[in-house]
Amino acid sequence: MTEDLIPRSTVPGARLTLPMRLAVLGVVLFAEKFALGGLVATSRARDAEGFGAFVHDAQHWGFRFLVTFMALVAVLSYVRAQQGSHGERGTSVVPAIRFRWLLLHMLLLAVLVPISYWLYRVEPASSTFAAMVLLWILGAAGAVLAAGVALAPWKTWVQGIRSLGIGWLNSALAALIATGVWEQSENLWSSTAALTFRLVKAVLTPIMPTMTADAATHVIRTNNFAVEVTQKCSGLEGLGLMLAFCIMWLIYFRREYIFPRALVLIPISLAAIFGLNVLRISVLMLVGNAGYGEVASYGFHSQAGWIAFNGVACALVYFSRRSAWLNRSAFTAETTETHNPTAAYLMPLLAILAAGVLSHALSGHFEIFYPVRFVACVGALYCYRRTILQFDWRFTWRGPAVGVLVFLIWLVAARELGPDAPMPWELQSVSPLVSTFWIAIRALASITTVPIAEEIAYRGYLMRRLINSDFESVPYHSVRPSAVLITAIVFGVAHGAFWLPGILAGIAYGLLLRQTSRIGEAVVAHAISNALIVICVLAANMWQLW
Repeated sequence: MTEDLIPRSTVPGARLTLPMRLAVLGVVLFAEKFALGGLVATSRARDAEGFGAFVHDAQHWGFRFLVTFMALVAVLSYVRAQQGSHGERGTSVVPAIRFRWLLLHMLLLAVLVPISYWLYRVEPASSTFAAMVLLWILGAAGAVLAAGVALAPWKTWVQGIRSLGIGWLNSALAALIATGVWEQSENLWSSTAALTFRLVKAVLTPIMPTMTADAATHVIRTNNFAVEVTQKCSGLEGLGLMLAFCIMWLIYFRREYIFPRALVLIPISLAAIFGLNVLRISVLMLVGNAGYGEVASYGFHSQAGWIAFNGVACALVYFSRRSAWLNRSAFTAETTETHNPTAAYLMPLLAILAAGVLSHALSGHFEIFYPVRFVACVGALYCYRRTILQFDWRFTWRGPAVGVLVFLIWLVAARELGPDAPMPWELQSVSPLVSTFWIAIRALASITTVPIAEEIAYRGYLMRRLINSDFESVPYHSVRPSAVLITAIVFGVAHGAFWLPGILAGIAYGLLLRQTSRIGEAVVAHAISNALIVICVLAANMWQLW
């Protein structure tokens, strides 16, 4: 039986359309590039000259072009699929994901690890460097092709390209222009930073009349604290992120909004995010001047931008969907509310993430306000308790067994990443009562709220949502391996430096849930893994695990 004759409902990943697969490929390549980039000797790469500098710039901007191109093609393919403007030939056959090619991709990726590590640790002007560059290009090209063929046969990609007509060429041209504009936009940083400096000065002058502001260096100073408005503080990154969000949101919900008036959301949101950036730097100066320099420099400085972006994005969504002037299906207080099953699955994890942003903003190097996360998650679980209590929380010996296996994988990864780390000095410097309370809450959250929130969000929702928009109708045992893998990748990337063991853990939890059809099995496995990690942290001083 050929692959074309396999029924669509029985092949792994069959419901993943070609645009979805292209988007998945882009996300995977981005995560892998990020991981490989962490192995490169960054300082030596930036200081390289001649051929070494050319290689560094080529991979830097070439990768941005590739990601932008893939994103544009995915969006264009999706829009055409929704409009029914492409041929049936390119979409009638949805072949299975071929795991032998995925294995080849992983093997080539493993080859790139040592090459990436040693690339700039040899002399860039030597023949060895040129040979390593050639090997890296061949390995990377092979890995990309293997990943693409794993997601869909070459003929399917060719059919997809043909269905776009000249659209793929337009996407490539747009990506090339966007990458060039991206590079040239760095020249705007200086002028934008100067504008931000003047606005911050105007905001703070009435509040802090004794401060000094040097227009040449963009430094605002008091006797207690000083802030330099650098190019990275200009707000351009926030503007670009908000612009991308607005465009994607309006494209996705284009049938709901009334055009062209809906386009007014773009300048309004850009003005809001730029104004909040000025406010962020002003508050940063006030917090530092008040004597909380570490909180201002590390916690608030790193998180306030994300808080502002999330606030503007949520406000845009909330108000635009309730405005009859902007939205055809505007939601009002009189509108009959319908059951939203997604909220019960996602809100506990979103509560943890939102509280984490807030606690980081109020902390310095060390997240002393971590208990806020626990409280937020408990509140979310309580709000949706009626739905959550209806889940199948039963478990057998398989849950604890998988939990022990995942813990061993995590332990090996911790040993490879570096030596054991002692208790942070910030935690040692507080009173015994405070440190004991912090450790108790962190341990309790690791064993209870975190496993529940992550499992119902990743495995309960996302893993089934990849199969069908009506995810609650999808039995766990019918989830395809491709959905398990994609969910595991998202789960792993969310764990930072532990991304690889995170992916393996996600696969283990997903397969366990797929086999048993009980969310309780995955939650118990996750809880056992975290409980053993807690023991290692407290008994073996392995604080790098936290």
